[in-house]
Amino acid sequence: MTDKKKIAFYGILSSGHLNLCSAVASTLLNLYPSEIDVYFFVDQNWAEKLSKVDSRFKFETFEYKNEDEKNFFAKFISQLEPLLSLSNLEKVKMIFNMSLDNIDSFIEKDKDVSKLIKKLKPDFILCDFLSHMPSVVGSKIPYSFIISAHPSVLDIEGFPYFGLDCGIDEKERIKAERLELTEVFEATKKCYEKVYKDQNLKYDKDIPIYCPRSDNLSIYSYPKELDYFDDGIREKYKLLQVDAPIVPSRIPPSFELPEEFSKLPGKIIYVSLGSLFSLYHTKLQKLIDVLATLPYKYIVSKGPAGEKINFPDNRFIGENFVNQLAVLQVVDMMIAHGGNNTFTECFYFGVPSIIFPVMADQVNNAKRIEETGFGFQMNLLSYTDEELKDKIEKVLNNDTLIEKTKKVGQRIRKENSLEVSVKKFYETFTQKFN
Repeated sequence: MTDKKKIAFYGILSSGHLNLCSAVASTLLNLYPSEIDVYFFVDQNWAEKLSKVDSRFKFETFEYKNEDEKNFFAKFISQLEPLLSLSNLEKVKMIFNMSLDNIDSFIEKDKDVSKLIKKLKPDFILCDFLSHMPSVVGSKIPYSFIISAHPSVLDIEGFPYFGLDCGIDEKERIKAERLELTEVFEATKKCYEKVYKDQNLKYDKDIPIYCPRSDNLSIYSYPKELDYFDDGIREKYKLLQVDAPIVPSRIPPSFELPEEFSKLPGKIIYVSLGSLFSLYHTKLQKLIDVLATLPYKYIVSKGPAGEKINFPDNRFIGENFVNQLAVLQVVDMMIAHGGNNTFTECFYFGVPSIIFPVMADQVNNAKRIEETGFGFQMNLLSYTDEELKDKIEKVLNNDTLIEKTKKVGQRIRKENSLEVSVKKFYETFTQKFN
């Protein structure tokens, strides 16, 4: 019997990024249990979390030297709050610049992963990063990308860019805003080129170093009905489309509503600004206070600062962290921040939504849901009570929108594009690299 192939996953350590990675990993193991082993390069904390998701996962772990390094990503997010009032274009520029300011600690951790790659010697690496990591390129091991963010991050000419609210048909605006980003693109390229030079590595691909595109098949997650890309674009750029990062066998039972809550009148709205952006607890509290004036019931994911959130009355239930896949099975709509995982999960369960985008792919999703007629977006800093009430009524009382969204969910659950794309990826991998 031949040794099993080793497929390794290496991504940004946050639930949003590792969600799609773990879904692809579990699907690979479900389909090819006797042929492969799946590994993750993570810290011990994430190894424990992921092992609860799927006990078959294996891990190569690294340690943090200090608390600042350990809390790097949360610290990075906390630095973003002063940027919320900027234009979307300025936010994108600032995020690029802040990433470059923090690149030294990021690259030091990547050097630790380089050692783990040399130790494990995987046959293939799937990365969930927005750039080509030195550890992976330097390993000479074949690799491609898991793209858990909005597919606009692929930076394909003619399409809206990541974090910008251009419509798909606004070709001149798309071109002008991409031109505005030339300076930060060049600065990022030069920074990574220096990193590569310092490590005696070469990067001579035609693909931009800051862009998650590959010569091998990469996997991205976005509902087909809203996708920018058609089959021609996907073939040209070697992309596999997945509607949502959900493994059917991992879907939990539906959320059990408390009896007292169930007896109350009104449709149910799920509220979440995501595990990271709910750190802006004052904005979440303001939203809750406005919702309290409307005749509905609410399940709220309060986030890591949940102890600072107060529920006005018994029409509100929730915890710091709720099982979102369970909750989406029992609600009539969602108010969300619009991150890509939540966005795709809503469509999987056929739940319409209103999006309060903060930045990054949330902005693309908010624009896309409006221009395709699947929902609405609102400004977290400037919305009015009446505007929020109006948008909620337009969702909950729009039978056409509700039915259209339900049909998307039915198609997604029936087709199981996650399994279809993973099969195609693995077949290509075995043909090309055996």
